[in-house]
Amino acid sequence: MSLFTAIVLSAKTITLVLPGVQVLGCTQVLRSPAELHATRLKALAKVQTPFCFYLDDDDALPDGHLSVLQACRDKMQVKGAALAYTDEIVREAGRADVRRTTYDYDSDLHAVRPMLVHHLAVMDTAKAQTIAADLPRCNFWTEHMLYWALGRLGATYVYRTGYIWNRNPRGFSRDPRILAAQVMSSRWIAMERRGAQ
Repeated sequence: MSLFTAIVLSAKTITLVLPGVQVLGCTQVLRSPAELHATRLKALAKVQTPFCFYLDDDDALPDGHLSVLQACRDKMQVKGAALAYTDEIVREAGRADVRRTTYDYDSDLHAVRPMLVHHLAVMDTAKAQTIAADLPRCNFWTEHMLYWALGRLGATYVYRTGYIWNRNPRGFSRDPRILAAQVMSSRWIAMERRGAQ
């Protein structure tokens, strides 16, 4: 049995096979950030492996992905972290691939820089499910809220390339409604930070 689950949402039938990784596919046409947020959280609740991550249906994992996932798991276990994250390759048509490197985890920095933790973000499933159950629903950007809340329990940076982001100039991430959802998530985090002080 695999230790890892890739959560993949798509409007099309999901046929993805990743050696060493269970693929939890959710086929649904998503029309709004609120639907995307709700569907991601519902899918997370179904995961049964110890570790999981989101994989967008138009993105990919690099060759050797299993060794990256194992490095994330190992570092999470050594550090007692709820989240491990890596660098990513940003791929856009007509441009050279760019490796986007991130930083060691800092909760305050992550609160104001959502992309500190983007792709690949490996979660401790049980901790992620507990946190997700208490996240607000509606027009929010799941990853920033969930990853920041997990980061409060401990997050660790793995200096490996774990994800290929095939950035689409007309993709859902460029939709103005997603930008509004990102703002709403940042506001929620700001309120949570104030409440913790």
